[in-house]
Amino acid sequence: MMGAETIAERLKSLVPDRHKSESARRCGIAQKTFSSYLEGTEPTASKLVQLANGLGVDLVWLATGEGSKDIATSVASSVPRGEPSAPMADLTMIERLDVEASAGNGALVDNEQALDFVAFQTRWLRRKGINPAAVRLLNIRGDSMEPTIRDGDIALVDTSIDDIIDNAIYVLVVGNRLLIKRIHILMSGALRLISDNALYPHEDVPASEAEFVRVSGRVVWFGRSI
Repeated sequence: MMGAETIAERLKSLVPDRHKSESARRCGIAQKTFSSYLEGTEPTASKLVQLANGLGVDLVWLATGEGSKDIATSVASSVPRGEPSAPMADLTMIERLDVEASAGNGALVDNEQALDFVAFQTRWLRRKGINPAAVRLLNIRGDSMEPTIRDGDIALVDTSIDDIIDNAIYVLVVGNRLLIKRIHILMSGALRLISDNALYPHEDVPASEAEFVRVSGRVVWFGRSI
């Protein structure tokens, strides 16, 4: 079994004290949780992936101390001769979560359960202004956002984004509900939560109550099967 203390020592070697907050943000992990890893708490497998992606080090090195901490070197050394290594070195492994499973605690960043991981090109993510360490894939359930996002689609959510811009689609926590809605900002400062499916009425949140709408991330891409 992996020694959490060993992982903690490797993390400390990567993160100066004055950069803890920024490093936690890059990893898409709450600062309190991040600090606990530095103090010896053992990260789950999914959190190790986030830490490795956010800190730009090899996952195997971070987890076990074996091999090189450099991503390119580590990947290249494990690829059979004659196989291209550059594309593999440029991959970010992203957690795929289930929206219904995430709705219970109303949080995506600290969710410990991943259905699996899907590889995306890190360069592609960065070109689109997406934080590779803070993105999650969600299975979409229901038809409230059709025809834009359909039942069964997967949505890529950047959980580092918590600011609201008009007409963008967000993952929201409202009370104990986890919602995926388009937001219009009204002149009054109220937020209009819109389902793209006309069969579902919109919901207005008064400006005085807007603080109770918590943004868990912005939908930055979605995909579907043919």
